[in-house]
This record gives sequence, structure tokens and C-alpha cells, in this order.
Amino acid sequence: MIHAINSTNSNYNKGAYQSFQNANNLKNGYIARRYHTSEDVDFKTKVKAASGGIIGTLLPIMYFTKKQTGKTPNLKRMINMKYGLKEMCVTSLSGILGGALFGMAGESEKKKIRKRKEAIFQTMNSMMPLLGVAGFLKLSDIIPELNNKPARVTGTALGLTIGMYTGAKLSNKINDPKDLEPDRRVNMQDAIANIDDILSGLVLVKFPLIDKLQVEKILPLIFAWCGYRAGQSN
Repeated sequence: MIHAINSTNSNYNKGAYQSFQNANNLKNGYIARRYHTSEDVDFKTKVKAASGGIIGTLLPIMYFTKKQTGKTPNLKRMINMKYGLKEMCVTSLSGILGGALFGMAGESEKKKIRKRKEAIFQTMNSMMPLLGVAGFLKLSDIIPELNNKPARVTGTALGLTIGMYTGAKLSNKINDPKDLEPDRRVNMQDAIANIDDILSGLVLVKFPLIDKLQVEKILPLIFAWCGYRAGQSN
């Protein structure tokens, strides 16, 4: 009788522990998906992702430099390339695609899907804020009252904020149309891409201080970083 009771208690405790463990695993999985915590990435994958991000960023820069100067691209000419909305969008997208495609090489189908989803997130995270600022600039051309310094500061901030929010919403909708997983949220590493958005937006608006600092020279580094993020994502 005592043995039967002990056996029952043992099974109960084991079952309770497994339930707790399963609940904990479920919670950790939820947090991992929402905040994009990922498993360790091996060195080879990091090299592939970095190479793809750099190559993907450099190719359109070489193209636009050649188009703008009419001369063979070299380091000095590429650094001094002028950025408009088209140049920013194409270079950013190319860097992300390069990082994702290189990062997918030789990976399992499951990891390829993860990298594809991250590429979509990074693309939306980079593009939508730029389009938000560009939309405000078009509006300021139509409405003279918006074509002044205070309005441009406010409009740029609103365009970036709305663009970031819209980008996150769109990427979650594309990646998970049936809403089966928690929404992917922006984390600290993604914030680097948002710095890109802020700098790119300021370059588009052509604030005098931004022109003097020539911050557009660091945009390729951030575009390549976004590609690396997509390619190394697990």
C-alpha cells in the first residue's frame, strides 16, 4: 500500500515537474521569438553573412558612383557618393539580400526560413522610415507652411516613427500571416538599423549640420550591418 502511494506520488511529482519544464520552455521560446534572441552562430556563418552584407552593399555603391561621376569607381569616389532616396533604398536592400543569401548557403531549410524572415524584417525596418520621411518632403513641397526648419524637424521625427512602427507591423504580417507566433519586436541590435534610418532621414531633409558632418559617409557600414544581421540570424 505504502509502495503504491509512493509510486503515485513519484509519478505525480514527475508529471508536475515535466509540466513546469514544458511551461518554462514554452515561455522561453515565446521570449526568444519576440525579442529575437538567437542560438550561437558559428564563425563560418558569421563570415558568410558579413561577406554577403559587404558585397551586397558595395555593388550598388559602385554602380551609383559610376553613374554620378562618369568615372571608374575608386575608394575616394565611393566614399563621396551622393545619397538620395533611390540610392539609400537600393543600397540598403542589396546589402540585406547579400547578407541573407550568403548566410543561407549550406544551411538547413529551417535556418534558411529564419534568415528569410529576418531579411524581410530588416528590409521593412530600413525602408519604411525612409519612405515616411520622403512622404513628408513631398507634402512640404505642396504645403509651403511645412517648408521651414521647425516643421521639417517635426515632420522628420513623425515620418521616422510612423515608418518604424509600420515596418515592424508589415514584416510581422508578411512573416506570420496567420498570427501563430508572437510579433517580432525591435531589439538593441536592430536599433543600429534605426540609426541608419535617422541619419538617412536627416540626409534626405538636408539639415545644414548634417551636410557639414557628412554623416552619409557611414551609411554603407550600417547597410552592411543590416545584411550581416539577416545572414547570421538563427
